[in-house]
Amino acid sequence: MTELNANSGRHLIIKSSPIARDITAENLLSIGAVNFLLENPIRLKSGLVTPIYVDNRQLISHPEEWHDVIETMATCVEGLKTKVDCVAGVEGAGVSHSAALAYRMNIPNVYVRRSAKTYGDRSRLEGASVKGKRVLLIEDHISTGLSSLDAIQALRDEGATVTDCLSITNFDMPETERLFAKAGVATYAMLPFSFILEKAESMGMINTEQHQNLTDWLSTPWTWCMQHGFAVTGAEN
Repeated sequence: MTELNANSGRHLIIKSSPIARDITAENLLSIGAVNFLLENPIRLKSGLVTPIYVDNRQLISHPEEWHDVIETMATCVEGLKTKVDCVAGVEGAGVSHSAALAYRMNIPNVYVRRSAKTYGDRSRLEGASVKGKRVLLIEDHISTGLSSLDAIQALRDEGATVTDCLSITNFDMPETERLFAKAGVATYAMLPFSFILEKAESMGMINTEQHQNLTDWLSTPWTWCMQHGFAVTGAEN
């Protein structure tokens, strides 16, 4: 059973059953969608250095796991208190999930380019007009959230109403939550990232000390980076 309550400007976790949450976490870890890089952190386009790399694009090569995710997403959308006229994905990883969800629910789908086309109508949107429609943004993963918020602004510029964003995973960073709150957007994730870390430890992928180190990063990522000698900057996600 999945329960959702729309709450603009808040980050909310889908209240799915413990079994469903456990299966989702195990699937993401087993297919290599979540990787831990404490020894060799990587730098995202945002400039943020992360010891966790999430690549939910792996799901499209694992039909059973992807099917489970899309079905849970569909249940989530049906549970939203706000009307959804259309779903949208951001160019890149979000497009495949939004397209699959739209097909599953038989609702329109559009995708948002990271930059406007240099030909034709020079639009950032592909698909039908979103003017006057309530659009739900679908993301594979949210880290800093900057690319998601940029896509939301692009949709709003075209006349859409966007108050909600649904992602498979979210780093649940306090700073990211504040940015979405400022934009008046509620974010939903299929499970807390803290649960993924708990599952990873139970599967022997990380130990207790590493678990705590990763939890510290999630709580204060920019501070963690500076403490570990990494310079950080802010740009796109």
